[in-house]
Amino acid sequence: MKSLRVKYRIWVELDEARKETPPAAGRRKKETQGFIVGLGVARLLSAIKETRSLTLAAKKIGYSYKYAWDRTQKIKERLGEPAVETEKGGKGGGGHMTLTTAGDKILHEYQAWDEFLRKCMARKEEILASGILDKNT
Repeated sequence: MKSLRVKYRIWVELDEARKETPPAAGRRKKETQGFIVGLGVARLLSAIKETRSLTLAAKKIGYSYKYAWDRTQKIKERLGEPAVETEKGGKGGGGHMTLTTAGDKILHEYQAWDEFLRKCMARKEEILASGILDKNT
């Protein structure tokens, strides 16, 4: 048998009920209006934190500027407050973008759960053997 690996996806969302959106191109898609951040947006927020620039952050992770900007606006729309804030530069430029307290919290929450799950997956056999978890649940 070929080797297999387990993969997973996590995301942060508002505590709201999921709703089904109409099928698009013959595919059923479940989406929640409460979705805030998944892997892509977490990478974007992390790159913004590192580069202090939406342009540089978008380039770093392979997003267009418009797509990256739209993601930040979607977070603001759903969260009710911005995840990023901008400061315009003077005559010679120099403006920058930083994460707000809410943006930092969202990124931290995503990264903390991602790290936790990675550690659990790496130690799966040890965790199961310890009896901490019931294998049947």
